[in-house]
Amino acid sequence: MGEKISTNNQGEVFIMTQNLSSSALVKPLAKDIHAEADIPSGYGKTESFLLPKDPAWMFLFWEITQNTFDYLKSQYGEETLKSARTIIRLHDITGVEFFDGNNSVQYYDMPVIFEARSWYINAPQSGRTYLADLGYVTADGKFILVSRSNATPVPPGKVSDIIDDKWMVVEGDFQKLLKLSGADYIGLGASELMHVIGQRWKLTELTPSGAAKSSWSSFALHLDKVQPEDEDIWLNADCEIIIYGSASKNAIVSINGKDIELKEGKFSLRQHLPAGSVVDLPIKARNAKGDKTRQINIKALREQGK
Repeated sequence: MGEKISTNNQGEVFIMTQNLSSSALVKPLAKDIHAEADIPSGYGKTESFLLPKDPAWMFLFWEITQNTFDYLKSQYGEETLKSARTIIRLHDITGVEFFDGNNSVQYYDMPVIFEARSWYINAPQSGRTYLADLGYVTADGKFILVSRSNATPVPPGKVSDIIDDKWMVVEGDFQKLLKLSGADYIGLGASELMHVIGQRWKLTELTPSGAAKSSWSSFALHLDKVQPEDEDIWLNADCEIIIYGSASKNAIVSINGKDIELKEGKFSLRQHLPAGSVVDLPIKARNAKGDKTRQINIKALREQGK
């Protein structure tokens, strides 16, 4: 059995599977077998997801459809939403079996821009379980829910408190390892060697502090104790900026000379801000003819301390 890829005069691609004892079987394939689909910018569904990054940080990303915004406007009024603040309400639901929106251990509000579509959240405390609500806070303090994320646990930022009080000794495995060491072929003194190794194998009890104690005095082996050095003071940080805005319906918007996509007349862009650098981001809008333009220049400077 063999396979061969070939094309005809029309550019169609074929795979030919040939059996040496029978006639060939020809299967037509798609013209471009290496074509790749673009990742969509959205999936047409209002939803949000919360992911743990490390013991100190979480990452929230979301999509809010225009249908959801239209529904909220019809329920609460456009002016009410315009004057309201957009926030992430982070709920601590550790130990809460069924969360109904009002029975969290405590919650934390933080401002957010819906157009950003993703946000890093500093975990108030490691080792807890959190859930994030995206919504509006009206002028009279009422919270309007837009999207609720999944619940996610944040790992504890410490060494586990679980300590095994004893190592299990498997006698059969010890005998196999002993034979692999060649002790049976050493000759005179093999029994003494077997005795020493056997003692070393079984001396695996732990002290109350969790540190292993053992003795290799039979080999007169002495290891210098490694003293911990004083830790230097160090600090790492990074940052990014979020540029967002809106333009007229038929405008063509570019940032730093590159056209960007408008969604319902709005745009957003995340830009890394390297240490000690100036980021110059001219934002320009033009009509289809190019005879009318508007421009806004945004500059950001990140100073790095010593």
